[in-house]
Amino acid sequence: MNAEIQTVSPTRSVLVLSASPDEAGKVRAEIVREYASRASIPGFRPGKAPAALVERKFADRIAADAAARLESRTYENAVKENDLDVAEIVSVDDRKTAEDGSVSFRVTVDLTPKFDLPPLEGIPVDDKDTAVTDEQVDARIESFRRAVADFADMPEGAAAAKDDMLEIDYSGKTADGKPLAEAFQGVEAFASKTGAWLTVDSDYFMVPGIPKAMVGRKVGDTVEVPVEFPKDFFKDELKGVAATYTVTVKAARRLALPDAADPAFLKRAGVADADELRKRVRESLEAEGKRADRVRRVNQIAKWLASSVSFELPQGALERETENALSELLRFNMDKGVAKEDLSKERERLQSAAREQAAERLRTDFVLDAARAKLGVTLSQEEFSGWVNQMVRARGYSADQIKELGKNREQLRRFYAVALREKVLAELLKTAKPTAGVQ
Repeated sequence: MNAEIQTVSPTRSVLVLSASPDEAGKVRAEIVREYASRASIPGFRPGKAPAALVERKFADRIAADAAARLESRTYENAVKENDLDVAEIVSVDDRKTAEDGSVSFRVTVDLTPKFDLPPLEGIPVDDKDTAVTDEQVDARIESFRRAVADFADMPEGAAAAKDDMLEIDYSGKTADGKPLAEAFQGVEAFASKTGAWLTVDSDYFMVPGIPKAMVGRKVGDTVEVPVEFPKDFFKDELKGVAATYTVTVKAARRLALPDAADPAFLKRAGVADADELRKRVRESLEAEGKRADRVRRVNQIAKWLASSVSFELPQGALERETENALSELLRFNMDKGVAKEDLSKERERLQSAAREQAAERLRTDFVLDAARAKLGVTLSQEEFSGWVNQMVRARGYSADQIKELGKNREQLRRFYAVALREKVLAELLKTAKPTAGVQ
């Protein structure tokens, strides 16, 4: 075997490899013996046919298998002898086979980056006070009261306030007085409507701005409301359009919050009294807080590790991860209602953002893998099964989805990598150092 290593970059090399006729002959002989040991040829007991007969009968298959094994063995020996830490094979090309059986070919590989790990103990994380306050307990109880509240008819002549519900009729005109439905196509629901309900002072309504203009209004009021649709409004025809809406209040209902000490409310909350309610809410908030604190701090550890080392990333992995990140960004923006044409105009900016995200992810993965090796962290099958069970419960997988997951080896491999990464971060969190100013 002859191997010439050509360095393209710190993380990419080209291996120019060749195997001699003698090496090719030895490999071919191995393949012939293997075929002969299991070949079934009429007139001979299995495995007893002459090697020459076996070689003639299976000539094409033997040649293909011998070439594949010779190539694989030559590559493996070159990697081992040159102490190459290969992250992935990028390509195999320039294959040549001479009449004497010798072969030559080129393998382009990406190498695992080399870097020195920073100290793994005392990684800074935030020192925020995460104790649950009485104000947080009050806010959660208030949220629950609102969730189970009813609406009652407002007293005659009462002015609408935040969170009241109003039934309105509305119609809009452009700045030059033309009805919106005539000025633009496909905007009928935004142009006018009768019997629409809204929450006063809310940010959520078909026509932005109308709910906030309803504060202080009464049943029977008719008001003119100036509206300017945002430039990023999800309805293309109305982006940046200025209009005036005539709004008439037809009916009003007020949010009737149950008293926090009301027996019916406490029963609905599943507690005996107000003290038990506060105790349960505090415990729930503390559990949520612990989970949120852990997620935030392990993210700080990952970010710190990625920023503490500098090395070139493997080109193939970076390109692949960039494409994944770009797809995520495009889906995110499309889900927000951004038009494809606008995304096309922003592709260069999104591509740059995706590459930054991809680089940070990859750098973090390489550093965490090095940390795993240094700390000797492993993940048992029992631990992984427990992680998967917890994950499928949290995501609400159906029985069929769980069954399909068990057959998907590639998905399970990805899940294993995530679970192992989480265990490494958990180990690093044990020795992390709370520090002021960490974000």
